[in-house]
Amino acid sequence: MYSALSSIGKNLILLGIVVLSAVNLFYGWFDPKDLIAIQSFAGLAFIFLSCYEFLNAQYKALLPVQRYTYATNAYYMFRALKIGLFLSFAVMLCFSDSKIKYIYPICLIIALTEGAVLFLKYKRGLCFVSIYANYLLFSQKKLSKLFASEIESVEFRHDIFYFIKKNKKAEEIRILHIDNKEAFVGAMKEWLKRNKINVSEESEAKLNSVIIYTGQDIRRGSL
Repeated sequence: MYSALSSIGKNLILLGIVVLSAVNLFYGWFDPKDLIAIQSFAGLAFIFLSCYEFLNAQYKALLPVQRYTYATNAYYMFRALKIGLFLSFAVMLCFSDSKIKYIYPICLIIALTEGAVLFLKYKRGLCFVSIYANYLLFSQKKLSKLFASEIESVEFRHDIFYFIKKNKKAEEIRILHIDNKEAFVGAMKEWLKRNKINVSEESEAKLNSVIIYTGQDIRRGSL
């Protein structure tokens, strides 16, 4: 409930800032300093509500106790590009000679919000994979499930799990981005066996002799 209210509240705040800034361009209700002050206070409220979505008790209660931190380079790259894009817009608008320059705080607010949420996700381990009895739970941009009943077969190549679904689409997990690699590979092998999922002989052989790169040494897991 609180998460839903915070989501509605932050969207209303952002919409209000955009509408107020756009209308002010035509009617000049506020001078630049007052407009920036209003945008700043509203921006702080927007950032607070956005962060609250990831920290409220209801969301934390839904997080699995046993989870493996998992965030790919593509995920971080996408977020970094999004932050960089809005920061670039903010700088360009700030140094513009037109009236629309006073919209730059909106771009700055969005960039700061994305950065704050990304930091919270990283610090709290909110990007993860969790293994349940008959499905895998993924958390990247949102929570999603991959049920064992959806999977036709699994391939393991180049330290990547390829889950071939019955609809011919595929999901993948790169163990390079898993924190506790050895434990995850062991748990995954048990999960595949327990759910009687088809694994090719070649992939099974590779799983039985996984090389784990720890950064300082190389270990061969006997699974």
